[in-house]
This record gives sequence, C-alpha cells and structure tokens, in this order.
Amino acid sequence: MKKQKGFTLLELMIVIAIIGLLIAVVIPDLLKTREMAEIEACKASLRGVQSSLELYYTHYKYYPDNLQVLITEGYLQENGNKDNWNKELRYALTSGSGAANEAEGAQTANNYLIGSDGPDGKQDTDDDVEPPINTKRHTFKKSKGDDSSTTTTGGTGVQ
Repeated sequence: MKKQKGFTLLELMIVIAIIGLLIAVVIPDLLKTREMAEIEACKASLRGVQSSLELYYTHYKYYPDNLQVLITEGYLQENGNKDNWNKELRYALTSGSGAANEAEGAQTANNYLIGSDGPDGKQDTDDDVEPPINTKRHTFKKSKGDDSSTTTTGGTGVQ
C-alpha cells in the first residue's frame, strides 16, 4: 500500500493554533503603534500651530484671540486649528500675562496655552496631547503652586 502525502488534521490544527496565537500577540502591538503615530502627528501639528503663533506674535507683538485669526490672515491653512481626530485644538490666552486689556483698548496678549484633548475628545484625561515647544510655558497642565487663571477661547473663539 502506498503512503499518501499530505498533512493530518492534527498537524493542521496545530499550525492554525500557532498562527492564531501570533496574531493575538501582534495585533495589539500594531494598534498601539498606530495610536502612538497619531499622537506624534498631533504633536507635529501643534508644533506648526505654535510656529504660526510665534510668527503672528513677531508681527503684532501679541497673540491672537483665537486660532481662526491665524487661518483668516494666512498663518495657518484651512482646518489648521483641528487635531488629528478632527476636534478643535484648545487655545487660551493667559490672563496673568498681559492678555487682551479692554481698559487700554488694545490687544496685548503675550502668552498662551495650547493642546489637544486627544483621541477620546475629553479635556483633562491621560490621553491629552501637550505642546512640544516650551511645555512649561504653554501647557494646560498646572504646575504645583500655580493658581493663575486663564481666559479660555476655543479654536474659533466659540465656546
């Protein structure tokens, strides 16, 4: 009698189990890598917005009331005030650092806070994306002993 060539059912089941185990190990790592790539892309976007803000400050000696001003005046491209999850970036002028002074009738904001709410879209959670440049000066996270208040404006000035 001739011996037939091929795999037995047991051998096939073992191979399928090994492939399934490898997939179970690799897929979560790939998803985590994708999430980290989106966060890094958001940081790069924030870096571009910060560069635009600094260029605006160089021209006018104050920061704009909202990010829509940067789009209107050509410092940012359309939708440049949105993060990778299509949510508006958080942007605020700090009141303790020369924010718009109505008594003088002139805009004099010389400091700001900027960030993204991250993938979940909720403020003050662990996945928030902080700005990559001058994080101590421009971050929404308060340092110990920091009681300074902020005037919050959204990316388009609408709350």
